[in-house]
Amino acid sequence: MQKSKKIYCRYLLVLSLLVSLITGICTSAFADSYTYDIRGNQVPAPDAYELERTVYASELGLESMSTVSAVYYRNGKVYVTLKGTIVIADENFENAVYITEYTRDDGTKSAINAPTGIWVTEDGHIYICEMDQGEIIEFDENYKFVRAIGDPNCIGLTVAYKPKRIAVDSVGRMYVLVNNCYEGFAELDPEGNFNRYVGATPVTVSLIDRFWRSIQTEAQQARSSLWLPTTYSDLAIDAEGFLYASIADSTSKDPIRKLNASGDDVMPESEFTERPMGDFDESGKSLSNLTNIAVADDGRFAVLDSVYSRIFVYSNDGNLMYEFGGSGNAEGRLNSPVGICFMGEKVLAVDLAYQSIEVFAPTEYGHLINQGLEAQSRYDYEEASTYWQKVLDINSNFYYANLGLGKYQLRAGDYEDAMDNFYKGGDRSYYSSAFAKVSKEWMSSHFSQIILVLVLVIVLLAVLGLYKKYGPKEHKNTKVRRFFDKLKFTCLTWPGYVMTNPFKAFDDVKYYDGRPIPDLHIKKESKKHEYGGSLAFAIVVIILFGWISLIKFRYTGFLLAFEDIDNMNAPLVVGSALLPYVIFIFANWGVGVLLSGKGKVVHITKVVGYALYPACWLNLVGTLLSNLVTQNEAALVNALFVLGMLLFFFYMFIGTIMVNQYSFTKNVATLLLSVVAMLLIMFVILLFATLFSQFVNDVLEIVTEINLLW
Repeated sequence: MQKSKKIYCRYLLVLSLLVSLITGICTSAFADSYTYDIRGNQVPAPDAYELERTVYASELGLESMSTVSAVYYRNGKVYVTLKGTIVIADENFENAVYITEYTRDDGTKSAINAPTGIWVTEDGHIYICEMDQGEIIEFDENYKFVRAIGDPNCIGLTVAYKPKRIAVDSVGRMYVLVNNCYEGFAELDPEGNFNRYVGATPVTVSLIDRFWRSIQTEAQQARSSLWLPTTYSDLAIDAEGFLYASIADSTSKDPIRKLNASGDDVMPESEFTERPMGDFDESGKSLSNLTNIAVADDGRFAVLDSVYSRIFVYSNDGNLMYEFGGSGNAEGRLNSPVGICFMGEKVLAVDLAYQSIEVFAPTEYGHLINQGLEAQSRYDYEEASTYWQKVLDINSNFYYANLGLGKYQLRAGDYEDAMDNFYKGGDRSYYSSAFAKVSKEWMSSHFSQIILVLVLVIVLLAVLGLYKKYGPKEHKNTKVRRFFDKLKFTCLTWPGYVMTNPFKAFDDVKYYDGRPIPDLHIKKESKKHEYGGSLAFAIVVIILFGWISLIKFRYTGFLLAFEDIDNMNAPLVVGSALLPYVIFIFANWGVGVLLSGKGKVVHITKVVGYALYPACWLNLVGTLLSNLVTQNEAALVNALFVLGMLLFFFYMFIGTIMVNQYSFTKNVATLLLSVVAMLLIMFVILLFATLFSQFVNDVLEIVTEINLLW
């Protein structure tokens, strides 16, 4: 028996070790890499890139790389700029060639000083920015000096001309990032003459700042900071001529911009995901400082975050594909990166602290994403779908793969699966297109059944009409009959009376308060309305409104809402829907007591309950219809939700006038004061909740300390 126990314990120990090992392996695979899902939540992701090799100065024939400033790749050659040197090597970082000096047109020799930016054209011409000298130096494909472009006399430039970064398009136009220039990029023609400024960032000033500036004296305004546009940190041009620019400012709402020929930002914006900005918090505020940007031949673009030393790679439509790098001393980490570029599928990063070039290569996961993007750029959605499916098999959180797969399924006629993928990918436009196809097919296949149902409904209505006309005029006054008559009167007749005659009905709430439901079998119709409404029914309606809000939250169609139902907090949804109305009841009653209002808590509760009655029905109908409409029809359904709230305010306003016996203007003032009272009540509730939570924590700590003593 003892021996069997020992064997059993050993098996348990081995099993626990295996579980820990497997868990550790899975955790390590996802510990460093992450992405953002469609709702902006940071989720683990497989490594898309890994360090392939590190190139040190000695491998390039240099003594040091302590002054490295940039790296560039074009047509099989890697270009590295350092103080006093430009290094050109092949993809294996061999056969290095150096440019250290050049001879100008007048025969004078000049040395490479401290280049801050480099660009290489398709035909091999090299442009470097000598910021301290205020020049752009051009070399030909044989590394011979072509020209030096000095100050182009940029219009409105009030500081010294210091070109910091440069990009050259396919026709030779130069776009120059001038240090401390707030007008955007300086566009120079192929001859080096100034054309215009491109892409100036807009200045956004808050109303508070405007107010304080308006009351400042001239001396205070002179001392205060100017409202200046944010300057760019880097730029690049893609194959289609779009200018990509980064802004090293975490407060900017659009730190990455895609500029067209007119200088307008045309970066696509998603309805659910944030604009490209590196890391961001729950409020959508950027946490990154983006100092460098690079564009790949297939349209991807990468940005370098100097805060966390991470490299973020996006598709050409601004969706995050993957990130890698990160601060640290471990393999694959970066310390002080100062430049990045694409080398085919690989990514190069120059690190000032490590004095090296870090070469990152794609993993299988990253390669699949790159292949999917490349096939999609050729509009070969069928080929791309095979890659996207493999990506989803590895990482089900990668919503962009759902979008790519859905686009192929839409073209292939697999509309229902396409709808599912567009829902997961958060694209309402494509989802609506697929839904329209599904609806059309369903209507075609069920048209005869629909006609049959309509005929049956018409026949049933006709039979009911004949029964009412020729059937018995009076029914037996049984308990069951009286119960259903009272139920109908409470739930339908009297609420309908409120909706059609709100002034008279809410006056009855005040005048006939406490009266029971009248005898519904008397012949005088007027007697049926000598009734002040049901408090119980009003409370039920308020509670039902909370539950209907939960149904609306959970089941509203994708074209009108996109809630995270997997992490839904049902009590929070119901409570947040009910609490404002409950607080309003007591706030309005309290203000009414101070301002001689005649309404009691019971009266105001009835007003709120009956005012919410149409909103309940409209929310239910809107929730149902939201799953049956396309994007073009969604606005009509949304109007139902808005109408429900408008009707609530309409009936609530009339009801508070009648039960409090106020004038129009006094009721408006009372409602505004009620809002203030609601804010005070909520503040007291939050304060009490905070103090109670602190009290509970203190009690638990005391209990814990007592247990430790024992």
